[in-house]
Amino acid sequence: MTDATNPIIGIDLGTTNSVVAVVINGQPQVLDIDGRKTLPSVVGIGAEGQLITGMVARNQLAAFPDRTVASIKRQMGTMDPVLLGDQSFTPPEISAMILRRLRDGASRALGQDITRAVVTVPAYFDENQRQATREAGELAGLTVERIINEPTAATLVYHAQSQDRKHIAVYDFGGGTFDVSVVRMESGVIEVLSSQGDTKLGGDDLDDAIMQHVADQFQDQHGIDLRADEQARYRLLHACEKVKIALSTVDATSIIEEFIAEKDGQPLNLSCTIDRETLHELIQPMVERTIDCVGRALRDASLTIHQVDDLVLVGGSTRLALVEEALRREFLRESSRAVDPDLAVALGAAVQGAMLQGQNVGPVLVDVTSHTLGIEACEGMSFAGPELVFDPIIHRNSPLPARYEQAYSTMHDEQETAEIHVLQGEYDDIERNQSIGKFKLNLQQGDGKHRKIVVRFDLTLDGMLKVTATQPASGVSNELTIENALSQFVASQRDRVQARLGELFEASSELIDQNDLPLQSEFHDNISIDGAHDTVGESKLATIARVKEQYPEAVGLLEKAEALRPNVQGDDAADLETISNGLMHALESGDESRIASLSTELDDVLFYVQ
Repeated sequence: MTDATNPIIGIDLGTTNSVVAVVINGQPQVLDIDGRKTLPSVVGIGAEGQLITGMVARNQLAAFPDRTVASIKRQMGTMDPVLLGDQSFTPPEISAMILRRLRDGASRALGQDITRAVVTVPAYFDENQRQATREAGELAGLTVERIINEPTAATLVYHAQSQDRKHIAVYDFGGGTFDVSVVRMESGVIEVLSSQGDTKLGGDDLDDAIMQHVADQFQDQHGIDLRADEQARYRLLHACEKVKIALSTVDATSIIEEFIAEKDGQPLNLSCTIDRETLHELIQPMVERTIDCVGRALRDASLTIHQVDDLVLVGGSTRLALVEEALRREFLRESSRAVDPDLAVALGAAVQGAMLQGQNVGPVLVDVTSHTLGIEACEGMSFAGPELVFDPIIHRNSPLPARYEQAYSTMHDEQETAEIHVLQGEYDDIERNQSIGKFKLNLQQGDGKHRKIVVRFDLTLDGMLKVTATQPASGVSNELTIENALSQFVASQRDRVQARLGELFEASSELIDQNDLPLQSEFHDNISIDGAHDTVGESKLATIARVKEQYPEAVGLLEKAEALRPNVQGDDAADLETISNGLMHALESGDESRIASLSTELDDVLFYVQ
């Protein structure tokens, strides 16, 4: 392994679940966290004030929504306060907690302190959202070597060894966002031709549509709005997510939630049945929005449907039957699932990380910018004053890295300063675009040649933007680097934030002190990527005998899983084995929080397979 002392991991920081991967012996592999390949992107404060993440936090979401937060990715790019109990955090801080958990899990698995990562973001994330993600990584103690687009990352593990010319559409429908990228692969090079997307469209919205339908029915029946109570709302939302998943394999399923509300002192139960046809009616408009994005991406790439050689599916929402049907109808072909849709992005990020270290493990990547970048400029005068418009400098879908410049003139010869207002968007109207920074250029006055100002945009591979304004006649220059477009944390604030997060990390049993890692630079011999572990120390039977009295419920679930194992096939069998192994190791170590969370998860799987 090149630079084995500090490998660069790949992280898919997802809305619903997050994944961490690394290249080992030339192959990208997912690292398990708590015996699972995915970590729920949920953060909470436990009953005793300790930080909890992942499945433990997700299990507490319905009961304690006031001290638990999910889907924080949708708030990245803002500084809106996020409350966890009596404490307030920013979205980058919450994301940092998830990233730190992934970093610690990778450090455990690899037996060394991991400090470098490639982190993925939706292709349609804007500059503010990208830099907020980078900030989160730094707060988690990671050097973010590269920010890459999620659908682009997925292409790095599809047709990786092919030298043939292919056009591939990557349809990425995740928990909180939707992206589609069209790429050309040829002779070991992947060139992104176009990207489209919607950062407010994902599996969360599908769950919400089902929840609104069920809540409306309950309100019509009982006169009570379950959405008004946070606990009831999250219980219902969780149940609707299970309905969405189940209806991909069955024609109808039921929601049964006992004592979900109270009226006139009497408890009310929720019981209803939803069939696949109803589900499709509820989510059809959102699926059609994704198909419209695909059409726009193809037009931007100057391709027709018939010129696309492969359709790659990424993200958990692509498992829905309606999505597959819509894509089959649109593309007139079956889509590709050669790589697990939930894992492909992290695996691709790991490939990119290995390539940054000089390993020859995948194709060269040429990405594009997803949004147009430019400045506010005056195109004329009217009775109302200057007519200000958005003037593009780097256009959407321009290959990265990109450098473009544009010449302007001052409004008048005596002008002392020029304000450079940097914007991002696709509209002439300034108000419809997003402001990502401003700075002023002090001007020297003189003859007419001093009126000229040249504005240059430099955009790096991972979306770092530098804007430079120069008055050529005088040589006066000023620049703005959008490396932190929101100015989230000045140096003093960052130290304070990191210190506070450090205190939370130290108090959490989930996270580890990097100084306690074993002194070895290679992958642990006793841990495998897929969650299967070799026997270390006492046997499983001895462990069960030792802990059966202390944890009777967990042991009972393991025994039930073992009895059902011969009759379970496919993904269910893999889930059963992975969670059982995780629970077994939690029992061996006496980790009570993991025992509780994995027992709940195993119970859910057993209920489903039975």
